[in-house]
Amino acid sequence: MNKKQEARVLEIVKEYIDSQIKTGTGQALPVGYNPIEHIRGALFHWAAVPFNGRDIWCQLRCPNATQLEQCGDMSNIVLREDEKDGYSYEGLIRVRNCQEEICKLVFNIPSFDRIASLVSGDDFALSEKRAELESIKRLYEETKGGLPEAEKAGIDSQVKKIELQLGFILPDDTMAFICRWAMGNDVSDIKRLTRESLLKAASLAKAHGKAPSDYLSGVYTDFNKHEIDTHAFSVLDGHMKDRAAAGSGKRGRLLGGRGK
Repeated sequence: MNKKQEARVLEIVKEYIDSQIKTGTGQALPVGYNPIEHIRGALFHWAAVPFNGRDIWCQLRCPNATQLEQCGDMSNIVLREDEKDGYSYEGLIRVRNCQEEICKLVFNIPSFDRIASLVSGDDFALSEKRAELESIKRLYEETKGGLPEAEKAGIDSQVKKIELQLGFILPDDTMAFICRWAMGNDVSDIKRLTRESLLKAASLAKAHGKAPSDYLSGVYTDFNKHEIDTHAFSVLDGHMKDRAAAGSGKRGRLLGGRGK
């Protein structure tokens, strides 16, 4: 057996071993980019979903890539330049809106509409939150003239937090769980990717006229393929700009030194 044949045998063995990775239910995980229902082994699943820390069994539906894309600009891959927006108030609203759309898509029993009907305007927790919000706003209007800027900013942050809680039906832990589940974070390798692996994949893709996702092996959803291709090229673009800026700075120092 020559080295080329030996390498191919090792590759086949690795693919077989990867294909035997199991989920919590013993389902084999398919290597490559597959619909989440294929990875999970069925379209519908019962899962213990947290609602304000209390687990409730619900039947969830596996969404496909097209359905997830229609929910808004959500991604499992967060780059440094995206993090600032993610923590801004506008960024939080954007994320919550996407999360809510995914929840509408994923909840089957009970449906999202059924959950919404159970959360009425007379709900004690919501009524309590509304009363708290009105109290804070009233106190702020009465005392804002003598408050330092730091305290004003703290009150504004508290008001926005309560408004977010009142603006969305489901608790934070519920929406976060459903989005992770819908995107397959528990059964894919998407969270294991690093900036370095994305940069390498994008560099190879650019050199050979292919997609970055062609150079990353593992278990991924079909939605992950779009995420990887988009963010890998973004990483490469940022890397090239950093190199160009560093080269420009170095040339400037050399010219400055030569002038002396």
